[in-house]
Amino acid sequence: MSRLATGRPIYAIGDVHGRRDLLYALLAAIETDAAVLGEHPLVVFLGDVIDRGPESREAMDLVIDTLARYPGSRLILGNHEDFMLRFIEGRTGRARVARAWFANGGAATVASYGCGVEMEIDAVAAHIAGEFAGHVEALRNADWLLETESHVFVHAGIDPVMPLSAQDPEVSRWIRREFLDWPEPFEKTVVHGHTPTESLLPEIVRSRIGVDTGAVFSGHLTCAVIAGDSPPRFLATRENGAVAVSETRPLLL
Repeated sequence: MSRLATGRPIYAIGDVHGRRDLLYALLAAIETDAAVLGEHPLVVFLGDVIDRGPESREAMDLVIDTLARYPGSRLILGNHEDFMLRFIEGRTGRARVARAWFANGGAATVASYGCGVEMEIDAVAAHIAGEFAGHVEALRNADWLLETESHVFVHAGIDPVMPLSAQDPEVSRWIRREFLDWPEPFEKTVVHGHTPTESLLPEIVRSRIGVDTGAVFSGHLTCAVIAGDSPPRFLATRENGAVAVSETRPLLL
């Protein structure tokens, strides 16, 4: 758990899932939006940058470039990045992790790193670790929960019956219904991805904000803009022959 610097607008980006094209457009829009505010942005990637879509490696390149370009910006480790890291490090049984990861979009990621299905899994892990050491280091340095005075940024959610100080990183990457259906307010507003919204719009539900809008299949990659005491705003991509970005209204539930 880490504190996120305040005083600059925070742009929290939902699940990219290998859609480098959408991320590129959204990052350009963030640069423009922050310039209008007269600020340097803090970009928070809420995890699941990789898997399922066709350009996971290229999406990770953009993430690393953004972290360098906007100091203080952060990457949160999603459950899909956790799969990749455990696969590369082999600390929990590479073959078992590979079966689960490849079946959940990891095969597309491996292909984006230039590895064919005929390669032995140890060779795949060695190739990624050797040729893309910066990517692996970014995953190892990723956060699992970030907080400010008023907000929490996390991949999937928090355990609603536990205080923020006692949260579990594994739960934060995987939780769904216990968090999503919790009827009471949380200690702070929770900004999260992981579970695509049914509306494919950003959704505000009591004291949580969901920004996973199913980018890999909907073409809508969304970020929440948290700036001072202003209500959150949202930027999202849309596809209509080309990728464009516009401000979008959330669904209030």
